[in-house]
Amino acid sequence: MSWPDYLMIGATAWVCLAIFMTTPAVEAFTTAVAQTVDIGLAYFFARAAFQQPRDLRLFLLLMVPGLALMGALIVFESVTHRHVLQPLFAALTGKYFFVPLDLRMGLMRAQGAFPHPILAGIFMASFLPLFWMSGIRGWPRWVGVIASFSSFFTLSSAAMLALTAGTALVAYNWLSERIVNLSWRMFFLGVGVLTFAAELGTNSGTFNLLMRYAALNSGSAYNRVLIWRYGTQNVKKNPWFGLGYGDWERPSWMVGSLDHYWLLLAMQFGIIAPLLIALAMIIALIVLARETQYGSLVDRRTMRGLAIGMGVFGLGVISVSVWLSAQIWFFAMLGMTVGIGSHAVRRRQMITEALLRHQRAALRARKQTPQLVSGLGGPGLA
Repeated sequence: MSWPDYLMIGATAWVCLAIFMTTPAVEAFTTAVAQTVDIGLAYFFARAAFQQPRDLRLFLLLMVPGLALMGALIVFESVTHRHVLQPLFAALTGKYFFVPLDLRMGLMRAQGAFPHPILAGIFMASFLPLFWMSGIRGWPRWVGVIASFSSFFTLSSAAMLALTAGTALVAYNWLSERIVNLSWRMFFLGVGVLTFAAELGTNSGTFNLLMRYAALNSGSAYNRVLIWRYGTQNVKKNPWFGLGYGDWERPSWMVGSLDHYWLLLAMQFGIIAPLLIALAMIIALIVLARETQYGSLVDRRTMRGLAIGMGVFGLGVISVSVWLSAQIWFFAMLGMTVGIGSHAVRRRQMITEALLRHQRAALRARKQTPQLVSGLGGPGLA
């Protein structure tokens, strides 16, 4: 057990407590079980299953066929302007399916097997740094990378942001391995300076600037700014246990969707739950980033790819809410990050302790060995 594990237990417990404080008992029980599975079980399953970079590489190899099929389906739906999988399963189950045609740049916003194009986009885009830096060779690596780029055809701002950030960070890692003075410490220092300048030097702030220039649709970008403004007001009024699944206060003309996962968690379950999850993610990323200095080159790159994927996902959900499979994948990635990082720390500590034990044993053996002194008048002539 490590600090992120305790933080995730606390976050899951707080979600359950908050939902019982704001919702009738019967409905609260169902919701608490569902959230425990989606958050706690997803995290601890991955936490236990992934202990070293090799586990992640094997997982990615198993994911290649499914990701390839899903990517091809997303591209086909977007180009042909037809939903394929969702209507098929709706017909098989006897449920009604209707989604209005949403076109951007002449392409349809495809969703594949996901309930929303945004979820399909951020899910597929998160695999780009994982496959690119995993050390997998041959066609499985390239199929995974190409499948991740299918997220473009969801025409989602969050997917574009994840693709752009993932590609930029992978490129920076490639440069940092070839240029001595180009370190990750320098990168984070530069990001910190730019964020500080954006906060103090503009009237908009970092979040508003990001939403304005990263969004594909100006209307949705403005709506996200309004979501942040009125959503934080709701959090201030209900800071501890949130609103549950009740409606939130906003102007009557404003859309009800909440495109900000961290804010959504705070509004539904209070500010404690997202703070604990965010802290767990930050600690996990710091630990994993430190451990990328040790081990073989392949393992170091694999761990950096996982850290980039987790960081980009955590950044991407500031402009989108995730639920169902996308939410499960988010917490599974967090569990992978903690599991592989913690195992790397234990392994390094064991190696260090073994080396220290070996040095102490060698020192004791040297002290116990009699020193033979030769020369005129020495003990050898006594």
